[in-house]
Amino acid sequence: MRAPAAQEAPDIFEGEGTPLSTYALQPDEAQPFDPARLPRTHRVGPDESLYDIATRYQVPLRALIDQNELEPPYALAPGRELQLPPPRFHTVARGESFADVAQRYNVDTRSLALLNRMQAPYRVSTGDRIVLPAMARAAPPAATAPAAVAEVPRRAGNARFAIPMRGPVVGRFGPMQGGGRLEGIEIGGREGDAVAAAADGEVFYAGDDLPAYGTLVLIRHADNYVTAYGFNRRALVQEGQSVRAGQHIAELGPRADGRARLLFQVRLSNAVVDPAPLLGIGD
Repeated sequence: MRAPAAQEAPDIFEGEGTPLSTYALQPDEAQPFDPARLPRTHRVGPDESLYDIATRYQVPLRALIDQNELEPPYALAPGRELQLPPPRFHTVARGESFADVAQRYNVDTRSLALLNRMQAPYRVSTGDRIVLPAMARAAPPAATAPAAVAEVPRRAGNARFAIPMRGPVVGRFGPMQGGGRLEGIEIGGREGDAVAAAADGEVFYAGDDLPAYGTLVLIRHADNYVTAYGFNRRALVQEGQSVRAGQHIAELGPRADGRARLLFQVRLSNAVVDPAPLLGIGD
């Protein structure tokens, strides 16, 4: 199947229904269900997409796909019954803090707290059960090498984000010549170039389920920001993983036309925004 041109690509945050940026957890509304007592199944409603269901139950897309052995393009017939990933738990040990649990499973502390409907200062007691994200895995006991940090420019001045890859900006936010609109910026590079997280955050998607974007990485940040990194050949992170600014998250790949360009997009809540001012890039 031929991938659509960049300006015709579907909005990666929209899917066919609820915007993916809804994954930026909100204390009052992000988790309408008790995470420890989620339904075991969900019956697909009219015009309901996989994104809608994953967002509704706050489960990773990949976990929902794997649980039901779904195949691209993941079209769902109304009335189909989907199995929801069963909740996973961690029992708090003596002397263990909530932050210790988050670190053990490589999960952002605030996101884990919101999943469990907890408010600061996140106090736990021995024997408490903490609900874990569906794809969270305990870190191995042996010490591991620190995550690689990409050699990318530091944040310019008071910029919100760091530029995610070295290279010239070859596409700017807004209308494009020949029609269409670029909802982000494109940075030129070479295949295999290091792509880095633009800020600290948590990976909530890493995969190639949307062919128009190659391998795509989405990261949730503080203050309801979400950044997207498209046209990669390989992701170096997993869903649910916490990342630091400058950490390698992907290797650049080619677009459908063969040119190696990173597509970088930013959302604030449900609104797409121009990344350039947030990166300290002028006109």
